[in-house]
This record gives sequence, C-alpha cells and structure tokens, in this order.
Amino acid sequence: MKRLFVFVTILLSLFLFAETVVNYALLEDITTTNIWNLLGSGSSAWNFYIQLWKYPSLLGMNKDGMLIPSAAAEIPEIVEENGMYTVTVKLRKDLRWSDGSPFTADDVVFTYNTIQEMQIPGGNWTGAYEPKKVEKIDPWTVKFYFEEKKTMTIYYDTLMTAIVSKNFWQPYVEKAKEQENPVNWLLSQEVVDPGITALNLGKIEKGAFVEVKREVDKDFYWAQGEKSIFYENGGFVIENPNSGYKWTSVNPSPEGNVKLTVENGPYVDKIIYRIYGNKSVALQALQKGDVDFVLNPNGLTSGEFESLKGVPGIKLTVNPSLGFRYLAFNLRKFPFNIKEFRQAIAALIDRDYICNRVLQGKAIPLATPVPPANTFWYNSDVKTIGEGLSRGERYQLAIELLKKAGFSWDQEPILDLNNTANPVVKKGKGLKGPDGNYVPDLELLSPSGEYDPMRATTAIYIEQWAKDLGIPIDVKLTDFNEIVTRAFDEVDFDMYMLGWGIGRVPTYFKSFWASDQMAPEGFNTPGYNNPEFDALVEEFEMADSFDEAVEAIKAAQELLAEDLPYIILFTTPIYEAYRDSIAFPYTDILDGIQNYNGFPENVMKVK
Repeated sequence: MKRLFVFVTILLSLFLFAETVVNYALLEDITTTNIWNLLGSGSSAWNFYIQLWKYPSLLGMNKDGMLIPSAAAEIPEIVEENGMYTVTVKLRKDLRWSDGSPFTADDVVFTYNTIQEMQIPGGNWTGAYEPKKVEKIDPWTVKFYFEEKKTMTIYYDTLMTAIVSKNFWQPYVEKAKEQENPVNWLLSQEVVDPGITALNLGKIEKGAFVEVKREVDKDFYWAQGEKSIFYENGGFVIENPNSGYKWTSVNPSPEGNVKLTVENGPYVDKIIYRIYGNKSVALQALQKGDVDFVLNPNGLTSGEFESLKGVPGIKLTVNPSLGFRYLAFNLRKFPFNIKEFRQAIAALIDRDYICNRVLQGKAIPLATPVPPANTFWYNSDVKTIGEGLSRGERYQLAIELLKKAGFSWDQEPILDLNNTANPVVKKGKGLKGPDGNYVPDLELLSPSGEYDPMRATTAIYIEQWAKDLGIPIDVKLTDFNEIVTRAFDEVDFDMYMLGWGIGRVPTYFKSFWASDQMAPEGFNTPGYNNPEFDALVEEFEMADSFDEAVEAIKAAQELLAEDLPYIILFTTPIYEAYRDSIAFPYTDILDGIQNYNGFPENVMKVK
C-alpha cells in the first residue's frame, strides 16, 4: 500500500511539474541571434518569428492599427523648441529585462546612440538615424531632437525602433570599437541577449530546431496578466493589475461594450520551432500532430487549404493579407494621360465578378490601397467606378466616359442592356482619340499563369471587356522580371499588372505616387503628378495630430480613386491552419496569425 502511495505521489508530481510545450514549424532555419544583424542583412521572416518580438519599442500598434504606447507610458507630443522639434518620452517604470534588470532611459539612449555612432547598416534601423540627438532627462524620461517635423516617420519608425539592453551590450560595443572593423565584429557576435519577455532563446540545433523557453518565473514577470481591452467603438485600454499601470485611448475614448480582452501570459513553458525543408513536409507534420502550427509569411495555397478542410484536429483561418494587386497606367503616354480613358477601363473591371466568380473566392476585391481590415486608415466611403452596375451598365458608363473626353469610333459599340448574358450587340471598331487619331495597340503586361494565375486570368478578362468596346488592349503574359525591368528601370510600358506588400501605416502613398518619387529613381512608375495629392501626402507626413493624418490619407484615397494612376484590383487571403490542441487569443487579424509571430506569449495549450 505504501509503495502504491509513493508511486501515485511521483506520478502526481510529474503531472504537476510537467512542461507545457507547443511545437511550431518553420520552413527555413534562423541565420543569426544578433539583434544588430537581425534588423540588418540578417533580416528574414524566420529570424523575426523567433526573436524580434522579445525586444521592446517605445510605441507600437494594436490589432486594429491604433498607435499605442509600448515601453512608453503614453503617446508623446511633438513640440517646436528653439528651431528644433522635440519629443519627450515618459517611460513605463514597471518593465524588466529577462535578466532582472530594469528597463530605463539608459537602454533607450544607448540603443539610438550605438546605431548612429557605429553606423549600423540595414533598412530596419533607418528610423534610429532620424534624431539629431537623444538624451536622458531622468531614469524614466528620454528626449529626442529632430531637425524636421516628419510626424509619421517619428511616430511609426523612429519611436518603433527595437531597443536593446545596455547592461548586456555595452561591453560588446566597447570591444567592437577596438577592432579593425568594429561594425562587422559587432554584427558577427552570436549571443542570446535579454528581452523584456518571459520567454527567450534556449537550445539551437542547426537545421533541426530552435527552442524558446520560459526564462522568467511568472511571479517575477512584469507583464504577466496585463490586459489589452478592445471596445466595440474602437476604444482601447492597457491595464496592468500588478503594477497599476493603465493607458486609455483618447480618440476614440472607450465606450459601450468590450468586444475582446487579451490577458498576457505566457501560458506555455516552451515553444519548439522545428525546421522543415519544405512546406509539404511541414503540413504532413501538422496533420500527424507533430507540430501545432506552421509559420509562413505566405500562409497556405488555396489548394493546401482545401485539402485540410475536414481533417480531424485541424482548425482553419482566413484573413486578408497586407498587400494588393494592381493595374498601372503609363500616364506619360496617350491615351493613358486622359483621366476619362483610365476611368473607362476601371468601369469595365468588375472586381466582385473576378474575385467571387472567376477566382472562386480566392481573392478579395479592394477599392483603395488601404485594406478594409486596416480600419484606422481605411476610407470606407471610397467606391470603385461602376460599383454595383451590371455588365451592360458598365459598358454604357465606359462609353459615356470616353465620349465625354472626346473619343469616337468608326463603329460605335451597340448595347442591349436587357441582355444580361451578352449585352454587346456590336463591338466597337476604330477607336479614335480627341484629336481624331486612332488609338494604337495597347500592351498589358502581366505575369504568366505559372507565376500568378490570378493576375494572368484577370488580365485576359480585362482584354476581352476592352475589346468589346473597341479598345485595342493586347495582353502579354510574360516573365515577372521583364515587367519589373520595363516598369521600374526602363519606364517603357503601356500598362502592367503587379502587386505590393505594404505596411500597416500608409507611408507608401508617397513612395508609389508622389511626384518627387518618379521611376526610375523612385517607385512612381505611372508618372503621376498631382500637386493636390502631393500636398495631402505632405500634410499626412507632417500632421500635428493623428486626426489630421487620418483625414489627409483618407482624402488621398479619394483622389487616387478618381485619378487612377493605379486601378487597385484585389488582395489575396492568407490561409492558415493549426491544431485544435492550441488556442490563440484571436484569429481575425490582418495578415494572419503569422503576422503576430504565432503569439508566443499568448498561445495556450488546450488539450
């Protein structure tokens, strides 16, 4: 009897103290554990998934795209002061590094000064180069000095720079300065430094797995139990019951019902990221239960998604991705320099039909370059030309727009609007511009079906609809690199179709359409030049408040929908699958669960 009691006690102890482990799949190995390299040439989704989330930044964004404090106690103001623009940031006093040391102003100043003094390379560090000076006011206050009031850059780039532990990194930086090539030496140090999370890197077996494990006990973890509270009206609250810290959004102020509360963990002791050579092997591991989730920036293909439907133990999610496909015009050439011609093409393109009928729901129609799920910046009032019209009504609208601009035909199209199946009685022939000259053959470049069947199929439909009205568009399905070369380097094209991956904050409006960003030096391939748009971008970048910035970017969306240097076509869903053995705090999120790195500190083991 005594033996039985001892045996049961041992089993109970093993049960009580067993580690809670979640297994994730990666398709590629990590290449560095050095944060300076991680955000430089070592930048990759796989490195970010496992490590980037452990570093603090002063500001951040919630799932709705709202700017929120992170290591800062509040959102600071930009103040004009003695010919400079200053930002005084009050820090939270309850943050701790995983080695137990407090997070202070010394860490912030050290990070920014090291980047500038050492000239740390890499596109992800650019925001840290913006301040002219960063100084410590007291242990919990940092002051930034800027020569220009680049409001959006300051808030969404500079103040979102990853911050490192001075206690850990200062000896390395000092030693680096003694080397022949200080920067190369610093970036080559493969170390595991502290984060402000309870989880940190553990064992690493190249080509096999990377382990992230609990480094801070829950009784000593500053963020354990911190709540993020989302209200139905868009209001947001951060509340830490342990330290008493609380922040409440102002615009909008939280009102009405709470729609979601996320309480910070971690809820697991260990996450093992298993490295698989390809996606098919990783998905087999998912189906067998060897892994709980497959991290992949592109998610699943629609075919893979369909094959997982109904598989026991598998849950599926669909979210809009952070990007869009588009059709671009060369506004330097006739007839694309005539707005009504571009609008007529837009009127012909039925996005809903393409996405829901032709592409069978594998694409999501878009009206603006800001996805609707990016609610903070999205202008829901923007409508596409011809939205809600039948096929015949779209043809009629396109004809009216062309006539308005002075176009004519040798044989004007004849329509029968009562014939919904085929409203074109006679196709148009001999389209002539306002000057009486014939419109030349127009080339539409599109990636081939092998590269992107969605764009290839859409291009062919656009060609067909245009030719119904006598608009001589000919599709050329070609190599992706040819399109990029002709559009961005040579600027020798009529029309082309490509896609962009974008950020949550629409700073890309300047890159794609501002008049000072013309290709080949910049990304403005259409040659769009509208002083009103430039002024809105300037207003957005230099706004005194977020209300002004939002108002400017919403107005810019309306202008783009009118002027149409691009016709925004659709975005693609990001399909993801995970085991029912785990649960995430939410799964409805722009760009999917992978965009939040699989929620390392919020994922739960449920069975």
